[in-house]
Amino acid sequence: MFSPNELDTLMARLISQMGLGSADINKILSANGTTGNSGNQGNQNTIPHFSPQKVLVILGLLGGVLEVKSILIDRDQLVDILLEGSLKRKTPLDNCLDTIGAMPFDDVLKAVLGRI
Repeated sequence: MFSPNELDTLMARLISQMGLGSADINKILSANGTTGNSGNQGNQNTIPHFSPQKVLVILGLLGGVLEVKSILIDRDQLVDILLEGSLKRKTPLDNCLDTIGAMPFDDVLKAVLGRI
């Protein structure tokens, strides 16, 4: 789906948009024990390699497409995070109906009757 170079470029853009500088990136990499990826073995300032699935989840969370529905921690301290989202974009009519649906019924009825 994505080549390692494309993923590295995408992660560099994400990190720069989050406002992290190169010193912060070096701290993150050293804390994770990452010294680089296979594309740049001599460069210590490279971004760790992420799988396409991880990148898409990160983009979905940052873009507001995915929301965390629940976080479950079992007795073995395994963490399950349930994400939910839709790729369908809401139309202005959908947004209007959501707004109307949140209003009390008598207010909606008065507004409808006031227009007739």
